[in-house]
Amino acid sequence: MVEPTAHPDADRFWRFSLALYLPEENRALFLRLQDEDGMDVPLTLFCLWCGAEGLALSEPALHAAIAFSGDWRRERVEPLRTLRRRWKEAPGSLPPALAEAARQRVAAAEQAIERLQMDHLVTLRAGAPDGTQALRRNLDLYARLAGLAPAQVDREAVARIASQQGNE
Repeated sequence: MVEPTAHPDADRFWRFSLALYLPEENRALFLRLQDEDGMDVPLTLFCLWCGAEGLALSEPALHAAIAFSGDWRRERVEPLRTLRRRWKEAPGSLPPALAEAARQRVAAAEQAIERLQMDHLVTLRAGAPDGTQALRRNLDLYARLAGLAPAQVDREAVARIASQQGNE
């Protein structure tokens, strides 16, 4: 098997993302942004990571990240997500333990595909230093370029938890 070569910053981005996403209350917020507002969680995490490091993403860089992530999500993530959710809602005639084991394997594949997306996003990182405003600017730019309108309170909440994580 051929393993992709990861960008030197990919592990740092991954660790930041896990620290931000794994707490249950944070995960609920990210999933609400995804399911109700159409935001891509890995791309949102990318915007937050860059912002936590004081980098305001350039419009061309974020546009490229949005285009890549949209195609990636449609062609690779969503089919797995749909399958995983279907198995959870209606396992059919499979024994429950087998259905859950299969669902867990699909979930692992979905996470691995999202990790590859995140590894690629690191290669698109470009912008200018912008100190403490970069978090919100990145989220606002993402929403504007993608034509999304997430609730301001949710954008502020993810920016706040990311700035706290970036300071630890």
